[in-house]
Amino acid sequence: MHLKRIRASNFRAFGDGTAAPALDWELAPGLNILVGENDSGKTSVVDAIRYVLWTTSYEFVRLFETDFHIKGKTRACSLFIEATLVDLDPAQEASVLEWMTHEADGSHSLVVYLQARWIPPKANKRGRVEAITCSGPNGTGPEIGTAVRELIRATYLRPLRDAEAELRPGRQSRLSQILGAHKRIDGQEKNDFDVAAPATVPSNLVGLMAFAQHHLGEHQVIKDVQDDVNDNYLNKFAFAGDALSSRIQIAPELGLQPILERFELALLPSSTIDPGERCIRGLGYNNALFMATELVLLRDGEELGLLLIEEPEAHLHPQLQERVQQLLERTAKAVEQDSRPVQIVMTTHSPSLAAGADIASLTLVNRAQLFSLAHGKTKLLKSDYEFLRRFIDATKANLFFARGVAIVEGPAESILLPALAAAAGYSFNEHGISCVNVGGVGLYHYARILQPSDGSATPIPVACITDRDIVPDEATYVSAPKKGKRFEKDYTPEEAEALVKTKIDRAQGGSTIVCVSNKWTLEYDLAFYGCDRLMHDAIHLAKKANSRGERLTEEDEKKAIVESAAFWEKLSNAGHSKAELASIIYQPLVEKEASKAITAQYAAHLISTGDYGKGDELFNNLPPYLQQALRHLTGRTEP
Repeated sequence: MHLKRIRASNFRAFGDGTAAPALDWELAPGLNILVGENDSGKTSVVDAIRYVLWTTSYEFVRLFETDFHIKGKTRACSLFIEATLVDLDPAQEASVLEWMTHEADGSHSLVVYLQARWIPPKANKRGRVEAITCSGPNGTGPEIGTAVRELIRATYLRPLRDAEAELRPGRQSRLSQILGAHKRIDGQEKNDFDVAAPATVPSNLVGLMAFAQHHLGEHQVIKDVQDDVNDNYLNKFAFAGDALSSRIQIAPELGLQPILERFELALLPSSTIDPGERCIRGLGYNNALFMATELVLLRDGEELGLLLIEEPEAHLHPQLQERVQQLLERTAKAVEQDSRPVQIVMTTHSPSLAAGADIASLTLVNRAQLFSLAHGKTKLLKSDYEFLRRFIDATKANLFFARGVAIVEGPAESILLPALAAAAGYSFNEHGISCVNVGGVGLYHYARILQPSDGSATPIPVACITDRDIVPDEATYVSAPKKGKRFEKDYTPEEAEALVKTKIDRAQGGSTIVCVSNKWTLEYDLAFYGCDRLMHDAIHLAKKANSRGERLTEEDEKKAIVESAAFWEKLSNAGHSKAELASIIYQPLVEKEASKAITAQYAAHLISTGDYGKGDELFNNLPPYLQQALRHLTGRTEP
């Protein structure tokens, strides 16, 4: 049995589908990962599942006024949450037969429908929530009974959980619940301790407790204290004919549950400390221990194997996050022998976890809208999924948490573009934009991630920035190819336009646009359109650095800037056309006299000084394709 679909209307961030989107999410039987920025609706999805199914920890779940969707000052007066569970085995179907829904295709499902109404305060009466949970689509079936409740409870691990407290002994402790649900617990409630043969060790837990209690009670220290209390003090309080006496015991009740509630689970000390000594271990490993304990219960249980976990990365360093991710994936697929698959719904803000996961298991949540990245839900090809699984890393996975994504092809663009944007008043940092360097030909694999297959657009703007790669005729230092076209003179205007269109059509769609350089490359176009002095100085600094093993002292940099100013004065007064000047400036990068990445670093530093323009002045000097990208990413159309 697994959760196939969760729907909700007017629940928190989710509306009724008119003014605000409703929740309608189809889940995979295995691992489902919700990613997105803060306050996007991830926790609301998890809570919707919790509220309709309840949890194995028997926590009190109650709806409040704030759970009803609000827009402006108008709060919804009713909401519903509907969960559809499928693939029940025959024994499960038999136990909840009267609540089952018979589908048109002959299959069966269990639909749980929570309907709630908010009654505002009136006169001297406080506001209240009335709720009822029924079965069937839209709640058309009978009210949910206890048999259904015990079958469909989900396991929930809250964010920033106190793992140590959860595993401590105590009444209704989580560990006691897990132990009590273990498949080998049956029969352990029988007391098989024989008082007539006290040396015989019992095999059941209750018998072992009775055995321990008997022998501890016979210990001389315990007997002496007990006699001292009874004879010297307690009996002095008794009235004539009414004896008072006491007995020291470990457990007043020899029941299984009180015994289980006395157990605690803790990590052993590290290898450098004696195992018998108590030692405080870090929060991260205690968190991992708690997750492992819950997975044991889920693996062996007979009810709904559904784990809801928020931020499993809490307190875990990146390498341990990867190990946890691998464990969750194996658990969802039931790789281990004699274990059942566990359906997992988790939320995360960790790029490390998102990078380690199969892209198809991710669902992007943005402004209360869910966009599944599963096969068939995006324009990604099968080869794209395979490519991304191999090459996406924590740095690139930032795109799943951004408000806008700039996809670039190299380190120079990833260094220089954010600096240009910030100086021009289009700060990536302020707008929550992630700049993702995919390197070389990977751009088109990444470009389709945020493009739904139905042609709709996500609220996240994406700009793919790539080079036109048609060499200007003025760049005479570039050698001609043995065959094919390379220079501007080799193309008719229509052919050049068709080449650009091919690059655009290959990746553009939805909220994703492709911005192709207007002339040649990023550095050339910057020099051509108005940032010529900036690129001249940055390339000169990079040349100096290259000649000295990338090591320039602060004094060396000052001298190089003075030299560059002198060279620039001569160059700018030589009467070159814009194309000739840009070609001369760019030449050291083509001839490998300077590194593009180092040039970008120096250019970013020079821009930050404010000496090369800022605000609208700088923006207007940027190539048109970069202006288009910045406007698209930030949503700004005016200066």
